Amino acid sequence: TSVKSAKIQVNGVHLHYQQTGEGSHAVLLLPGMLGSGQTDFGPQLKSMNKQLFTIVAWDPRGYGQSIPPPRDFPPDFFERDAKDAVDLMQALKFKKFSLLGWSDGGITALIAAAKYPTLIHKLVVWGANASVTREDVKIYHGM
Repeated sequence: TSVKSAKIQVNGVHLHYQQTGEGSHAVLLLPGMLGSGQTDFGPQLKSMNKQLFTIVAWDPRGYGQSIPPPRDFPPDFFERDAKDAVDLMQALKFKKFSLLGWSDGGITALIAAAKYPTLIHKLVVWGANASVTREDVKIYHGM
């Protein structure tokens, strides 16, 4: 099947996403810092089993084609991204879904699974930090 590319309004911003597949198991792909669904998950969008899975790759607010708004880093940006991710999937009419995230997308996925456990089917995370240090905050603001 082809990959659909679209935007949908979620929490006051227009979030870009790509969707492919027709399977009953929905999976949201969460990119790392400065990444997008396409840059971080292009191979998965092409190759994941489209009969088993419906795959959604998103660009978090301020990244990729979800600009505007420009990316900012308030103290709760991971929580905001987690809410945006879950609300995106609900806007797309998925009742329950799995999360696959790496780096900052992994952190976002962990927070989403903790805050919305009844919505998350399975969780795959790699390269995620367990905490955000003061040095991390300086790096975020430097970008």
